[in-house]
This record gives sequence, C-alpha cells and structure tokens, in this order.
Amino acid sequence: MTSNLILGLDIGGANTKAALIEYEKAKIIDSFSYIEYFPFWEQSKNQFHELFNRIISNLIQKNNLNANNIAYVAVTITAELSDAFKTKKEGILSILNELIKIFNAEKLRFITIQNEYVNYKNAIGNPIVLAGANWVSTSLFLGRFIPNCILIDSGSTTTDIIPIYKSKPVNIGKTDIERIINHELIYTGGLRTTIPSITHYVPYKNQTVRISFEKFALISDVNRILNFISEEEYSNETADNRSKSLENCYSRLARIICLDINSVSKEELFSIAHYIHNKQIKIIEKEIKIFLANLKLKIPQLYNPEPIFILTGLSSDFLIRKVLRKLNYNKIEYYDIITNIPENITSSAFAVAAEFLFSKLEVELK
Repeated sequence: MTSNLILGLDIGGANTKAALIEYEKAKIIDSFSYIEYFPFWEQSKNQFHELFNRIISNLIQKNNLNANNIAYVAVTITAELSDAFKTKKEGILSILNELIKIFNAEKLRFITIQNEYVNYKNAIGNPIVLAGANWVSTSLFLGRFIPNCILIDSGSTTTDIIPIYKSKPVNIGKTDIERIINHELIYTGGLRTTIPSITHYVPYKNQTVRISFEKFALISDVNRILNFISEEEYSNETADNRSKSLENCYSRLARIICLDINSVSKEELFSIAHYIHNKQIKIIEKEIKIFLANLKLKIPQLYNPEPIFILTGLSSDFLIRKVLRKLNYNKIEYYDIITNIPENITSSAFAVAAEFLFSKLEVELK
C-alpha cells in the first residue's frame, strides 16, 4: 500500500517551520522537518513562492518522496502580525493567496482559535479566526498523550502558556491580546527580543547606567555570550548585519552602553549579559506566577498535588525550566519526548499536521 503524506506548516513572521509526516492507515511511519528564517517584513511575494519551493526540495525531493502523495497541507499562521501587512486580515488573506498558487486549494486545511480545522473556502470567508492559532494544534496534539498539564512553548520571540484539561486547551484568551491580558502569552523569547524590552539599565563600573534605546544588540547576542545557544541556533539576523561570531556578539552588546569592543572588557560584557538574562527571567517568573495563581482558582484539578509542565521551543531550557525550578516545580517534561516529534524547534509544524491526521481519522470512524 502506498503511504500518504501530510505537510504541516507554521508560517511565522520571522521563522517558517515545516514538517512532513508519512503515514499508513492510522500510523505515522516517518517524519521530516525543516525551518527557515524568513522575515516577512523584508520579503516580496516572489520570495514567498521560492520559500515553499525550498521546503518542497528539502522535505520531498531530498527524501526521495513523491509530492503527488501529499494528501493534505495543514497550516497555522502567525505572520499576520508582521508589519509587512497593514492589518491581520490583510496578512492572512495575502498568505492564503500565495498558498493556493503552490498547493491545491482542496488539500489545504487551517487550524483556528476555535479548536477546529477549516478548509480554504471557510478560511477565506472568516480569515481572522486563523490568526495566531499555532498554540491550538500544539496543545490539542499534546492532549492526546497527557490529558491534564500545562504546556509552555518558548521560542525566538514569544512564550505561550497553555493549560490543558481533559485533553483540550482551556485558556481564557483566544486572540493575542486576550492571551497577553490573561498572562497566557508573554512577548519575550530567546532570539529576537530587544534589550530595552527587558531592562533600561545595566551594571557598569560599580554603577547602574541607562542603556541606549537603539537596536544595537538582541537577546540572541546575550544568549550566545552566555553559551545558551550555538552560532547555528542563532537563526535570526543580527542587529548590525555582521556575523554571529562570539566576537561580534560581544561587540554588539558593548554598543548598548555606547562603548565598543576596544573600550570595555569581555568580563564586563559577560556580567552585563548575565544581568540582562536574569532580568528576563524575572519578567517570565512574574507572568508565570500570576498565571498559575489564576489557574489554581479556575481549574484546581490541575494541581493534584502539583501541575505537570511540558516544555517545547528553542528557549525552553534556559528560560522556562530555570523559572519553574526557581518556583520549586519539579514535574517538568519535554514535548518532543512525549509526542515523539523529530525535534523541539519545529514542534508546532509537526503538531498541526499530526493533529489534523488524527482528528480526521476520528471523524471518519464515527
């Protein structure tokens, strides 16, 4: 029997993630993943087309698979918030318009903030429910393995906190702003976060000095200096368009206090990086504490006696695990291990494909 393929796409404003799952009947027999830094605000529509050609090349052709065997393309979109678009609706519709130039519209399925997949026709009719819905498929898929837990996905730019109860996400907010208000979305991550969004001051020469409010450096430079990420994991563009070498990371960080690599020691810069990291940890800790206090009142069943935390994303170890251990939580597991996904960084793309497969099979069996 010829196996079928489902392509999962998580189209973000900065990173586009793709996962291809190969299945026979109700069983996933293989999977492949691909991620590319693709800043929408710098790209043209022609480049968008080229991106999907690269995805097909890396996932289909390099693995000697047949693109004609792609049964469905399951999609989640967060790129609509990019300032490449005037409105979220424009962003969603623009992306949908490009997708149907590459994939058969009949094969396209989109996850929504209403916990369901819709076809292309319904997506066009109500595009706004597609906006920022990547957390839905990720949590629904996890719920098949652990029915009661708290999923925390910390990536390059944001951190999602999603309570799962009886295998379904039960967060209060659905849209980005609702989730921010309810401490379910923290706009801080491990790569693209700006330094002034974390702190306005850093220590220098036994003083506390105000930093410059320029985009001289990013949190990726801090995390590279602190050895939390490798040069390869530094996947975003740098603030000065120079390389991601450790030397250049130190050089960029020096500029936040209007110095250069020749006028401040690396030891001093390492201390500054450590200070910034601890400030980011405190931001996340405060948000998680408020979230958990609210959750305990809303769904005390998740505390039995202690919630289970499932982590995913590039920044989950050096940001989220550190915060949870600081708060004395010990039941911490990893999404990729529990769900057997190929890798942590592309979990959202794998989840949107796999969850569609299993939800489709459930409908067919009814």
